[in-house]
Amino acid sequence: MAAMPSSSSSTAAPPAIDVAHVSSRDLDGPNKAAALRELFGRELMRIDLWAHGDSDPHAMEFNTSVATLGPQTIYAYSEHSPTHMWRSPALTHDGCDDIYLCTSRRRMLIRAPGHEHFMAPGGMYVMSKARVHEALSPWGGVTSCILVPRAALARLVPRLEEAPLHHLPPDAPGAALALGYAQLLAQGPALSPSQHAAALDHLHVLLAGVLSPEWRAALDAQAHAAAQAPRLALIRRNIEARLQQPDLSLAQIARLHHLTPRQVQRLFAQEGTCFSDYLRDARLQRAHAMLADPRHSRRRVLEIAFDCGFADITTFNRTFRQRYGVAPTQVRP
Repeated sequence: MAAMPSSSSSTAAPPAIDVAHVSSRDLDGPNKAAALRELFGRELMRIDLWAHGDSDPHAMEFNTSVATLGPQTIYAYSEHSPTHMWRSPALTHDGCDDIYLCTSRRRMLIRAPGHEHFMAPGGMYVMSKARVHEALSPWGGVTSCILVPRAALARLVPRLEEAPLHHLPPDAPGAALALGYAQLLAQGPALSPSQHAAALDHLHVLLAGVLSPEWRAALDAQAHAAAQAPRLALIRRNIEARLQQPDLSLAQIARLHHLTPRQVQRLFAQEGTCFSDYLRDARLQRAHAMLADPRHSRRRVLEIAFDCGFADITTFNRTFRQRYGVAPTQVRP
């Protein structure tokens, strides 16, 4: 992964997540396909890339975001027309042995020497860049993947193969959770340095579990508990980003995080609260801050209440007084 931008952690500020965007819409002219092949294929993902079959290379569409989650992990999300991706023998000489977990919403053909497999829509595969292989997407679609250096996973899975190749069904729970977790880290609000480091460690644990179910089953309770802090932090930040939605529900947040509502409630219970209480308090805190802010002095209390997700002014006034001991109008500057 030497070609990827690096991100450094800091004890003073949340680590930045570098995101590289590459789009065929930004390229033009007769060399469009070659530029896309060079930018996304060889520089970012270390593969050869071209239009599939008889497709017009000048009509090729490829739009991707590649997020560096840390010095040991990247997450890539792509929407594309029919494509052919090849990790050629020449490219394998670069020494890259990253292991990646990939999924696609449409069928793909995965080829390696002595191996050929049609992957069902939503299916997943684990592949090593130390292995020559091809991924053919005759119908285009949406693909996403996580890339991690082999060494980062080998410390968790001591008997890890040199160049693994595994196909997983669409309902493989550990793999789906790992991809969803990586997406949340890439797209969600920033975490504190300690939370970010713990979240990356947890993502590596999830990937190790995909590679070795026996190892996953042997995880001790302490390691599992340590992983809950960054997960709960992500849940809280996603709630705070959606406070204005009056119909925000436990079920919606649980789906977003690939958890059951009961699992989300258990995370909050470890902190002595529950989803509904946290949501209510977060809305009240935001409303209090807005009411006390001179920049919102001309806005009506009703408007601020609605912006914070309260469905009616009566409920807002009552809960605000219960929480702060005064009416909303009394905290205005």
